[in-house]
Amino acid sequence: MPSDDTKPSASDVLARARQAGLDKAVTEFPEDVAAAAEAAAQAQRACGGGGQPTDEPWPPMRASRSRNAHADLERTTS
Repeated sequence: MPSDDTKPSASDVLARARQAGLDKAVTEFPEDVAAAAEAAAQAQRACGGGGQPTDEPWPPMRASRSRNAHADLERTTS
């Protein structure tokens, strides 16, 4: 795995953008695509934590059910 200080080349960034379906943006605005990729990389580094991109920064939310769900519903609809 490359270190966090390693900056991908412009051709790598544009190739990834094409793989993501951004062909038109790469063709028309390659400098903007590269700048957006750098901004995203900076934001990701600022979040810290490392790990995988799919890791959640906090536990997933869970829906809870009120003990008086029926009564709560009646109060809000009356």
